[in-house]
Amino acid sequence: MSVTVFIYAYRKPGLSLEDFKTHYEAHVDLIKRLTGDDFPLSHKRSYVARNTVEVAAEGASDRNALTPATVIVGQQADFDFDAYAELTFADQAAFQAFGAKVYAPEAAAQIAADEEKFLDKSKLSIVMLGDVIETTK
Repeated sequence: MSVTVFIYAYRKPGLSLEDFKTHYEAHVDLIKRLTGDDFPLSHKRSYVARNTVEVAAEGASDRNALTPATVIVGQQADFDFDAYAELTFADQAAFQAFGAKVYAPEAAAQIAADEEKFLDKSKLSIVMLGDVIETTK
């Protein structure tokens, strides 16, 4: 059974939206190099649609006062993360092999140093999904 992991990523304060995206994409390349054949089957990234404004709107979050999300339902504070990623592994063994590589001391040090450049690690959250049910057309 496949394993799916979600990552909610927040850009480092003061970093532009474009710089965050550019660095995140380079970070994925780093992870791919470090993990080789144990890279996930897929690593899909989705970036929150944001606008840049001159004046904070009512209800704007402190983090994104001048870069509000395009919210359809909910509040700005519900969408403070800047991207979420979905990693899919063939099975638990594949997930564990990936983990072993990213947590190996040398790789972990490279990853942490790179993350310091663009992520707000105090807000980073990662969760493993349970049942995934998909409905298609």
